[in-house]
Amino acid sequence: MKKLKIVILGKQGAGKSASGNTLLGCYPFHMVAGSERATRACSMRISTVDEQTIEVIDTPGWCDYSQIETETKQEIINYIIMCKPHVFLLVLTIGRFTNEEINTVMDILKEFGDEVRKYMIVLFTKGDELEDRSIKDYLKDVHPDLKKIIQIFGERYHVFNNRDKKDHQQISSLLKKINELVEKNEEKWYTKAMYEKNKTDQGSSCDADEKEKEKGETLVDRKELEKVKKNMDELTKTIQNTEQTFIKDMGQCKNGIQKLERELKKTEGELFKTKNELEALQQKVYQNEQLQQEHEKCKEMHSKPK
Repeated sequence: MKKLKIVILGKQGAGKSASGNTLLGCYPFHMVAGSERATRACSMRISTVDEQTIEVIDTPGWCDYSQIETETKQEIINYIIMCKPHVFLLVLTIGRFTNEEINTVMDILKEFGDEVRKYMIVLFTKGDELEDRSIKDYLKDVHPDLKKIIQIFGERYHVFNNRDKKDHQQISSLLKKINELVEKNEEKWYTKAMYEKNKTDQGSSCDADEKEKEKGETLVDRKELEKVKKNMDELTKTIQNTEQTFIKDMGQCKNGIQKLERELKKTEGELFKTKNELEALQQKVYQNEQLQQEHEKCKEMHSKPK
């Protein structure tokens, strides 16, 4: 192949620029010690390595894109696509694997689509920290999410020790893996059409999600309406039962009152009768007392001497 076009991606501080310099065998990409962001825009350099021309594109830290304007981010992506890359090197460091790395990978996949996986190789930096271990042994004990990332990218990975500039074998070995991948992809590169298709699919997916959301909201509203209706039916039934019970109780109360009224009337009649009988008895007693008194008087008169 006449020329390899390689794009280096990764988060800030992963060692993208250092890896680009190692691969090119010189120091065209500027690096700043510490956490300060060195690469602020895409930078492209060309060199001949192992009798092959390679074009390396260094990019800003991917997580840094959240700190720049959308327009600037799109310009960076457009530049990457314009370069027609044959391969993407996703730079990760040996050591602790955090959510930031996971988010970086997920955002790259979201931006470039599943098609980019065919063009991706994971490049680990800080290979000196492996000491006597091989990268293969190291990957046996890493975070499960990192294992999944390696699987997603077809088990394609490599390791660089950017401090060892004399180890040319690590460069030749990476170029061999890159050429094998390019041959597998029939020397095709990641295209603008692939990127635009991914954006179109995302738009369709968003529309579908929105419709599904609206559908879900409608279902929720319908269920809520049915729930309210059911509650109203139960409440209406309860009110009707209460009314029937009240009417029944009122009827029973009315019957009870009427019964009491009849009993009261009967009692009043009996009381009136008893009162009359009492008055008659009192009159009779009075008359008897009067007769008794007259009888006593007559008796006294007859008993006096003449």
